[in-house]
Amino acid sequence: MIKKLLTITLSAFAMMANAQSFSAMYPFTGVTTNTASPTGTVDPTPSPTATGVTFGSFTAVGVNTVAAGSGSFSYSQWGIGATNANDATFTGSLSTSQYYNVAITPASGYSVSLTSITFNMLRSSTGPRNWAWRSDANAFATNLTASVGTNTNISVQTGNNFFWSMDTYTTSVQQKALTVTLGGASFTGFTNPVNFRCYAWNAETTAGTFRIDTVIFNGSTTLASGLATLNFDLNSNFNVYPVPNNDGIVYIENKNALELSSIEVLDMLGNVVLSSKNEVASKIKLNVSDVSNGNYFIRINTANSSTTKKLVILK
Repeated sequence: MIKKLLTITLSAFAMMANAQSFSAMYPFTGVTTNTASPTGTVDPTPSPTATGVTFGSFTAVGVNTVAAGSGSFSYSQWGIGATNANDATFTGSLSTSQYYNVAITPASGYSVSLTSITFNMLRSSTGPRNWAWRSDANAFATNLTASVGTNTNISVQTGNNFFWSMDTYTTSVQQKALTVTLGGASFTGFTNPVNFRCYAWNAETTAGTFRIDTVIFNGSTTLASGLATLNFDLNSNFNVYPVPNNDGIVYIENKNALELSSIEVLDMLGNVVLSSKNEVASKIKLNVSDVSNGNYFIRINTANSSTTKKLVILK
């Protein structure tokens, strides 16, 4: 007899109902310079907050150890490679040891999906002409997708390098509407920390500064659920009865007397409300009298597989 497996993804049902969108902005208002205690390499501004995710502080790595300006994240000592008033010849390249870094960490029980990073930037008159964003989602190997919207002062070169197009552009006005597009498998529903780095290069001198400001991470958090993927084996070795249940006792028929590593009762959010371990019997009795009325799933786990059955409790 051919087994039929039905895999149900609940992201469009129970899980999606718990998704919460966010636009988390880093204003860098706490950064100071030319004071008795100038900001070092870590942004002291309180990080943005959102349900289900922790936003780390921006840090500067491989560049000057003191912020170059107040109210923004700006440092010098970037790699050189540009020449004053020359918009055609550049000899520098991205250095993986010079960057701004920030970590996005999903809270326990949550997953995070990111759609984009938007930001403003500015260079000093001798600052870097190129910059790019990368992530440890692929070991910082390639640049993330760059776009500039309607900004004509900045362009995107091959390889998703942002480029300050003309050296004569004013260095006193922030360049806005710059975007890094995320999404895809790497940034959808992740549950482990993800680091982002912004690299800059092709400065005219090492005294040139590169500034980022109003960095916004756009995305959503979802209450992570053990129900993210449930395998319903329509011709399994197990049968659960009675359903609906109204006397507080559920029986699991284990047709081949398989050794079960665990039995879990999960609510509709994926929370385990009852569990039992190391069961070996052809008929297993499970006491659910302390479980409230409602719709549940029973997940039956062996060493090599997992089968889920629906359970309705109506006492």
